[in-house]
Amino acid sequence: MIFVRIAAVALLAASLAGCAMNVAAPQASFDGIQAVRAADLPPMTLGSFVPGGSVSASDDRSTTVRAINTLDAPGGSFAGFLKDTLAADLKGAGRLDANAPLTLSGVLTKREVDSTVGTGTASLAADFTLTKGGKTVFDKTLSVSDSWDSSFLGAVAIPDAVNHFTGLFGKLSLQLLSDPDFKAAAHAP
Repeated sequence: MIFVRIAAVALLAASLAGCAMNVAAPQASFDGIQAVRAADLPPMTLGSFVPGGSVSASDDRSTTVRAINTLDAPGGSFAGFLKDTLAADLKGAGRLDANAPLTLSGVLTKREVDSTVGTGTASLAADFTLTKGGKTVFDKTLSVSDSWDSSFLGAVAIPDAVNHFTGLFGKLSLQLLSDPDFKAAAHAP
């Protein structure tokens, strides 16, 4: 019985201990590649992706996931992680070209994750701009969100929250690549 109590206390202490977490570089998604190919998007390059709106420079570098656990932005920037996610999908479909006349840029305007006991939530939003020869042909704000059952145990809830939150970058990429207005703008003469 004493062993069980010691193990429970150790587990609780481990779940409450603060630590920094890291995320791997994004990989092309099957859905993202299919969206690019289905729309027959022309090649494009990626411009700047920066924080803005409610996302400050410090919010762009890291976020807290339950109490004192910090998730560092991959590569030092969540806006940059969004760019890398889009680059992976475009490259996977053979449509990323540094010399293309179309340039896609973005401003990450919302970045939230909350792993509260009971229900966890996360959301992302970005303003996307597509230019052709320096002229804006597309400018639209898109957003995605998610919610899930969030465990009492930090050792379970924190990695789960990180997975749901980072998964939103792929969902936002897919939403843009599937957007009818984006597809029409990319094909406009």
